[in-house]
Amino acid sequence: MASLKHLVVVVPGIGGSVLETPEGAAHWDEHRRRFVAAATRPHRLGLDVHPDLVPVGLMPDISLIGPFVVPGYDGLIRKIRNRFDDVQVDVSRPGHTPDNRADLVLFPYDFRHSIRHAAERLAADVAARLNGERSGARRRRVIVVAHSMGGLVARYWLGPLGGAAECAALITLGTPHRGAPKALDVLANGLKVGPKRLAGLTEVLRQWPSAYELLPRYPAVARPDGAQPLRPYELEEGTGTGAAVGESFVRQAKAAFGVHQDIESAWTGLLAGPDLPEVTAVFGRGHATLQQALLSSTGLSVSKNAPGWLPNPDWLGDGTVPAISAIPIEQQDIRIRRGVPERHMALGSSSVVVDILAEYAGEPLDSVRGDKPDRPWLGLDLDDTALSGDPVTVGVTLHGAQADERTQVRSRLRARDGQQKGTTPWLPCTRSGDDRWQAELLPPGAGTYSVEIAATGVPAVDRLSAGDVLGVVDAEFEGAGA
Repeated sequence: MASLKHLVVVVPGIGGSVLETPEGAAHWDEHRRRFVAAATRPHRLGLDVHPDLVPVGLMPDISLIGPFVVPGYDGLIRKIRNRFDDVQVDVSRPGHTPDNRADLVLFPYDFRHSIRHAAERLAADVAARLNGERSGARRRRVIVVAHSMGGLVARYWLGPLGGAAECAALITLGTPHRGAPKALDVLANGLKVGPKRLAGLTEVLRQWPSAYELLPRYPAVARPDGAQPLRPYELEEGTGTGAAVGESFVRQAKAAFGVHQDIESAWTGLLAGPDLPEVTAVFGRGHATLQQALLSSTGLSVSKNAPGWLPNPDWLGDGTVPAISAIPIEQQDIRIRRGVPERHMALGSSSVVVDILAEYAGEPLDSVRGDKPDRPWLGLDLDDTALSGDPVTVGVTLHGAQADERTQVRSRLRARDGQQKGTTPWLPCTRSGDDRWQAELLPPGAGTYSVEIAATGVPAVDRLSAGDVLGVVDAEFEGAGA
């Protein structure tokens, strides 16, 4: 097996870090009791209650904490260790001396704070590791593998904080470089599970600077009179459910826009210099994703309909981040991009990462070039969470091939967390168009489930599969009202 020639740093997405209190008490991890705490005491996640939590590791697997489905990274770590020889792993923890023997560094951070906060710690950690190498040893550079919001953290370190000279490559996985309309929906209209609005957790999220840094940085809000679309910080106070857009929203959205401007300006400067890292933007495509917002007399609505200006409307997205947003705006024409069939959470452990890392270990990169999957794939239309007792609607679309009379699609739910017994039986999906199907699944109860989709009789490949994780929340969660 090949060895890693550079220091690989994994930066997770929002919710993907294990957090403790300064006293060492677990506060955010995959254990069931943290689900209960998030459900009954959402204020514990507020910056006003716990302004400083300590990052101590990465979430191991995709998990349900309260109403949040959060990413996990054990799969990615396992793939890297299986592909490369004698990989030494270290976790970056505040106050701990870095292990300079490490080839793979896991970088958790307090994802509630601004990405600047995490980027400054990342800069210090990398500097300590590279400066601490033995005298006379070949100086390594860094390859950053960053999922979702972690890509913004990495870009801030590499750009505004000047880390590019230390970096050989940046691999972003579903990073909302241009923001995500889903964040606008949550901050303006409130966090929802099915039809239920979660007022307590919504107010907590509105404290997090990081949540505003996920807002679309482009004019994403269309107006019914055809006037120029608005950026989120240009919304008038009183917009949104319960007039949620107020002075605080506008102020924090404007500050977040400034962070993106700093990143774009710094990276534009890098384009003309010698320190530009090689960038691979990996994005999910073909899955129904919130794409645009519309301002009307009744409020702000966010929909999965592609805006008219979108150059590739069939790309859709990964279910969370639109495909177009997952490509850095100042690099869209000159760098490698890779479209893959995974949805947003699964991107955090995508096998494409080890293929790209292999190129930097001396293996060819041909297999990962391009901007679309190499074979037909299934796109899904599925919410992250649902209320117990409510049926879950799953939409399936075949991409890259045309279905015929032999093509059949089935779906089922499989419990992941040991809280529920058994698995629902396979159910046929109803055909709703030439290459579209739909099904309704009924989870046995609250918990975490794998949604499994299987297609047979697909031209050219015969069989395809797809899936995602669904969090099912008890209907009494947080006493949520409509």
